[in-house]
Amino acid sequence: MPTAVEIGQELESFYRGYIDAFNREDLDHFLGCFGIPYGWVTGERGLTVTASEDDHQNGFSRIMLDIKQRGWARSGIDRLKTWALGDNLGMILADYTRYKADGSILEQGRACYTARRDGKSWKIVALSEIKPPFLGPGDVPR
Repeated sequence: MPTAVEIGQELESFYRGYIDAFNREDLDHFLGCFGIPYGWVTGERGLTVTASEDDHQNGFSRIMLDIKQRGWARSGIDRLKTWALGDNLGMILADYTRYKADGSILEQGRACYTARRDGKSWKIVALSEIKPPFLGPGDVPR
């Protein structure tokens, strides 16, 4: 049985691989980081469920088109905090920065992910944005 520290390390490694796949636009790896179905939770829309691989692929394509049109070149991880919630369940809090090709900042944000271990790999099953001035789980300073 893994310890909380080991689960936290696994979650951190998983998230770094997720961002790496996003930056490389590695569709197969990126799509594989999600459990289908998964949900986006926002205060404005409530729960939006992505129920199929096609929905997931289309959503990724829309996100990439939007950020590329705004000048996106890569995303970086500024802060990463993880919590073990069970042997096969965890939470990830991530501060990120999206950069333009010239190195300037396109946008910064904070997101919270719930992940579950599906066999031997972690999968995102829910995600939400944490809007300023709110800190989210753990009241981790920005």
